Amino acid sequence: MQPSQLQIPPRTGPGQSNAFGTNTRLLLSSGGAGKSPRFVSPYVKLAAPALVTGALWSHLWIGHAVAVLLTIVIAAVLLLIPKPSIVSPHRNGWTKLVGFGERIWLNRLLVAVPQGLNRRLTTLYLVFWSGTFVAVLGGFTASPILTSTGLLVAYCAQIIGFQKLIQLYRVMKDRDPLYRSWSLTAENDNQHGAPERRTNSMN
Repeated sequence: MQPSQLQIPPRTGPGQSNAFGTNTRLLLSSGGAGKSPRFVSPYVKLAAPALVTGALWSHLWIGHAVAVLLTIVIAAVLLLIPKPSIVSPHRNGWTKLVGFGERIWLNRLLVAVPQGLNRRLTTLYLVFWSGTFVAVLGGFTASPILTSTGLLVAYCAQIIGFQKLIQLYRVMKDRDPLYRSWSLTAENDNQHGAPERRTNSMN
């Protein structure tokens, strides 16, 4: 008897199942099989520039070495904050839409996005990081002008970027089944049937 051989189908394109029955595009956009896509909370992004800059300003009282150490600790804490799931029914409002838009933008190599929005978001991210760098430099050198200017530029770019991410989601949500599924929440049939069963039991 000859041992059976595993037949591996040829490589499939984006959005198609591979030999193991997993969707390549879904894996890349969600971070792994069976895992819901997650995103960094916009609240964390809003707090990060001010917290990091403020930590560097503390070198006036605790010295540069300790201030840099404090900054590293704050950055690590911000990175380690649990990321909420995009598909969680407990995440509603603008933060959820920003998360949707960001995942869509990061997935743009697999599912094309409008070039106009893509260019604006790329520019806004560059402006945000430039402003943050200036603010951090201002904190390290104790320069109020650099700090205030950098934070102003960073936050303006960030807020406009959030608006563009929400716009991107609204444009793209019906162009791909994966994106459409993110906004769907599963309903529990037991909850709908519970009142009816209670009524029947009372009769």
